[in-house]
Amino acid sequence: MSSYLCLTDYEKNLIDSALLILMQKNIQYSNQSTEDFIQQHYQNFNLTLFELCAKIKSPDFDKNMSLSSKEIKSIKKGLTSLYSLISQKAVKKKEANQKDDYKNYKLQIIELEKKIGVIEMA
Repeated sequence: MSSYLCLTDYEKNLIDSALLILMQKNIQYSNQSTEDFIQQHYQNFNLTLFELCAKIKSPDFDKNMSLSSKEIKSIKKGLTSLYSLISQKAVKKKEANQKDDYKNYKLQIIELEKKIGVIEMA
C-alpha cells in the first residue's frame, strides 16, 4: 500500500536530517558487529534510507510520488532518533533561548510525526 504525502521544504529537510542520523547510527552498529550478515544488513538498510532521502528531496515528490508503509516506518524511526538527539542536546544547554530553540524544534518534529501518522492510518 502506498500513501501520498505533501511536505513543505522545511519538513523535507527535517526528514532528511532524521534519516541521515539514522544512517549514522546504522554505521556505528555495523562497525561494532563482527558478523558479516549483520554488517550487510545495516549497509543494505542505509542504501534504502539513502534512496528514500533522494526520493523525498526530488522536485517531483509532491506531484506524483508516494511512500510505502515500509518507507513511512523508516521515516518515523528516523524522526524518533532525531527527537532523541535533540532532547539530549536540550538537557545539556544552560541558556534559556537555546532551550527554547530545541523545544520549538521538538514540537515541529512532533507535528510532522502526527502528519505522517495520519497518512499511515489511511
